[in-house]
Amino acid sequence: MAQETLSEPEFADVSFRLDAGKLVPLERQTAAIQGKASDFIIMSTKAASEFQGAKSPVRFSSEQSLDFVVRSPLASSTVDPSTLYVLRKLNSKKKSRELVIMAGHVTPVGGSTKTNLAQGVLPVTFARYGASSIKMSTGPLPPGEYAVSRLYAQTVFCFGVD
Repeated sequence: MAQETLSEPEFADVSFRLDAGKLVPLERQTAAIQGKASDFIIMSTKAASEFQGAKSPVRFSSEQSLDFVVRSPLASSTVDPSTLYVLRKLNSKKKSRELVIMAGHVTPVGGSTKTNLAQGVLPVTFARYGASSIKMSTGPLPPGEYAVSRLYAQTVFCFGVD
């Protein structure tokens, strides 16, 4: 009996949706880091990764579970994939999507900031897929904008749920 060959991404760290055995491309975006301070005397600050467009042109239904596949040089190793790859919820703006990575407050007598590298991270399960890839699975997601990426990457693979 011949063994079926799974369709895997051609290049490492490029994410696809897996739909009935076929790889569906996601929207590739590179973040622009946006810093902002506002108000007078008591100021609020934030830094965010910002992605062009209010919505991704790649859309999926909110009623279905989703699987994503990413080729990884570490797919056959014992490295925990959750230390490498994440699914995040993005905040929708009028003309962009963003992921706030730092927020803070500054007064004339001091200030504080908080950086949250786990901001927007959603639970997923991981499994090996084919010879060189990792599969990320999640249940149905609520409507919104999302991104799959390496944990600290500036390039993300976006999609929306309706």
